[in-house]
Amino acid sequence: MSEPNLTTEQKTALTDVQEKVAQAINKDFIEDITRDNKMEFMHDNIKYRIAKPNYNQKQEIYRERVKKFTELLKDPAYSLEKDLKKSYLVREIDVDEMTNKIKGLEEKKGNIQFKLGELLKNDGPEADGESLKKEIEQLTRDQQAIAVEKQTLLEYSIENQVVIYMYNYMTYLITEKFVGEKWVKAFATFQEFMNSDETLVGKLAFLITMTYQNGI
Repeated sequence: MSEPNLTTEQKTALTDVQEKVAQAINKDFIEDITRDNKMEFMHDNIKYRIAKPNYNQKQEIYRERVKKFTELLKDPAYSLEKDLKKSYLVREIDVDEMTNKIKGLEEKKGNIQFKLGELLKNDGPEADGESLKKEIEQLTRDQQAIAVEKQTLLEYSIENQVVIYMYNYMTYLITEKFVGEKWVKAFATFQEFMNSDETLVGKLAFLITMTYQNGI
């Protein structure tokens, strides 16, 4: 499956979701899936899988995405990302500056990674290498801290809520279970999926996010 057009913030959100799901569900399941790149798993003695969406399903997902965006756009309780940013600016919180800081840290990290590569290539002092690695780790932590803060601020933007809905709807639509001798839709309705066992939904969410991040 090809990755949908996501912003940097939305990709960060997916990463955050994947990490939380990874902590919440069985570690053996995660290790098994990530080791073998499987798209099938057992849950309560039933085999499930994430199927590749066909053309009609892709169109249905797109229509649902547009429908949800239009619905939230009419709801005064929700705001577009750009409007949320303006509201935060009144409180002297600059979300765009957070983005710039993340990019700046990434640039610094890239420069240090280059230095580390040169050091390793030339068999430089091990102590210097360890020092550079620690700098990279710290920059990564700084990036993550800013990204989490930014994501929290924009969590309830219309764009972010639409992405969350789209992934839930996609999961409902393309999840299948093995019954008898064939694969069938796992959920009759979207509401049935939303009311499903949390552990099952967690496993499916992990597969969906991993699929789009790693191109499985």
